[in-house]
Amino acid sequence: MDPTIAAQWAPKGCQPLLPSDSRRERVNLCGIVDVKTMNAIVQRIPGGNAEIFLSTMDLIKESYPDCSRITLYVDNAKWHKAKLVKEYLSKQETIELLFLPPYSPELNPTEWEWHELRRQATHTRRYHSSDECWQTIQTHFESRKGGNKRQLCQLI
Repeated sequence: MDPTIAAQWAPKGCQPLLPSDSRRERVNLCGIVDVKTMNAIVQRIPGGNAEIFLSTMDLIKESYPDCSRITLYVDNAKWHKAKLVKEYLSKQETIELLFLPPYSPELNPTEWEWHELRRQATHTRRYHSSDECWQTIQTHFESRKGGNKRQLCQLI
């Protein structure tokens, strides 16, 4: 919710102002990139933890009811490797997790989507509410459907 500063144009000698109120509010997101459509599927979440990741995997299974096998390439966030997640995965056969190499955000297409979100929609912009920020995020991803996206890494 706090504005992030990025490069912008301003008349010579005029410092751009970016008001901030230091509320420390956040809009947390969880997202995937569909390898067939290259569209991002983004969900607003209260925070990152194993329980939220389980609900995200349930949402993914519901979103792809005709798929008997879904492979998710995930980063090495601690909640992706939590005991609760391992138990969940052992009790179902639809979702399989494969881990990207550590410290390699450049291989993760979702990280590129976050980069574009910040660059195109949220940098140097102040939001008056988390709902206003979430609406901007939804509009951004809706406008990118079917557009050119960075291709997935060659690990797949």
